[in-house]
Amino acid sequence: MKTLVVIREKDYEWLYPVFPGVHPLLVPVCNKPYAEFLIDFAILAGSNAIRFVSDGQLGGLEHYCENGSRWGIEISYASMLGDEDLETVIDKNRRYCSADRILCISGFVFIRYNKQHDYKKLIASLSPGEFISCSHGSLSLLGNTGNIDNSAEKPELSLVGLDSTGVYYRLSVEILKCGSSPYVLPGYSSEADCHIGRNVVMSKSTEIRKPVIIGNNVQLLAGSVVGPDSVIGSNVIIDRESTIIGSIVLDNTYIGENLDLENRIAAGNILIEPESGASLAMEDPHLLTGIKKRGGGGTVFQTFVHLFVAVLLITIMLVPFALLFPILRLQGKWHESSNTYYTSSSGKTLTLTTVAIDRSGPLSALALALSLDRFALLFRVLGGQLAIIGSQPVAATPGSRMVLERMTGYRAGVFSYAEAEEWPVNGGDTAIVELFYAAHGTPLQDVVMTFKAFFNRIHE
Repeated sequence: MKTLVVIREKDYEWLYPVFPGVHPLLVPVCNKPYAEFLIDFAILAGSNAIRFVSDGQLGGLEHYCENGSRWGIEISYASMLGDEDLETVIDKNRRYCSADRILCISGFVFIRYNKQHDYKKLIASLSPGEFISCSHGSLSLLGNTGNIDNSAEKPELSLVGLDSTGVYYRLSVEILKCGSSPYVLPGYSSEADCHIGRNVVMSKSTEIRKPVIIGNNVQLLAGSVVGPDSVIGSNVIIDRESTIIGSIVLDNTYIGENLDLENRIAAGNILIEPESGASLAMEDPHLLTGIKKRGGGGTVFQTFVHLFVAVLLITIMLVPFALLFPILRLQGKWHESSNTYYTSSSGKTLTLTTVAIDRSGPLSALALALSLDRFALLFRVLGGQLAIIGSQPVAATPGSRMVLERMTGYRAGVFSYAEAEEWPVNGGDTAIVELFYAAHGTPLQDVVMTFKAFFNRIHE
């Protein structure tokens, strides 16, 4: 048996403002792409192949699902015109539909099923034609009549038409409250009502109230409360003393300190009231913002700007360095050490000589104020090995590799964004600031932040 999925773009247009940049068929439902639920059901129904047909773009879906080998099912893709009816679509795909039986899923609908039930027997016992429907779509069978057995057990099956943020939100909460989930959900689950992904860091004072689902690469800082009835996506930071109740936090979102999020959807810097669909764009990035993964090398223009700023700082610091370095070295107040650091999130390493200056005495204070301890590192910017400003360099040790994998957008810099912001330089605060500027940093902003960090040290 094969499965044909027919979905029209007009049925999912409401998703675009909520999930910009995400293919509608990959929209996460409890952190699992919508298309995967369809694939799972097709397999449970006994299909060995599935074809997605749409009048919208299918490139993103094809890139994600590829040929279906990871699910052990053959996946293919086809286009249609928006005004074509189902009969025409089936006729255009008649070679694919030449199998004995075809399960046709029509419309942007979510299928309520249970992974514990045997849908192969159900499908085999049904006559051709539509066997379940709702206002937004249907399930039907094409082809030869199966072995009809009216006495066979009919497992529960129903459809939900996905046509608004309210329906999407209620469906997510419904799945969360199912207890032992009828669906295969992502993440590790050692107990009912709680699914947790990879690289999740929780403070000891974090409170988890089930049911919850938490994605990959998530940081839950001190005093934060998550749940009940909450979905936390991947690459998310929940800052200190914030509470997430009955809410969905989508991928790549930062929730600021002391925020209470209740019965809402947070997507980047957009806050959405599910039932009305009303949205609010937050202007303060430290309250609610998006986190994007940025490549370790930056753009060509950004690299050029970093080079220019490094040359400018070398020019400013050259004379003070030439005067103060020999004196502090003779006084035993200039201490150098070599260590290997990661330079990017890809795991590239570099051996750097770092400097520690004793703070006693006016000359030491002046050298620190002028950031002479960073002088030698500026030449690494000229060689393209460091950024002028970025993340605090992480030492390349066996234990720190896992830390690096959680630092989305990590790029080692001479100065750090946390220094520029004058936030307490500890692990949690540093990660928040660096993630924010990895998402929103621009070449001009890097210049401003570099000199801000430089002058902050003078102020100290």
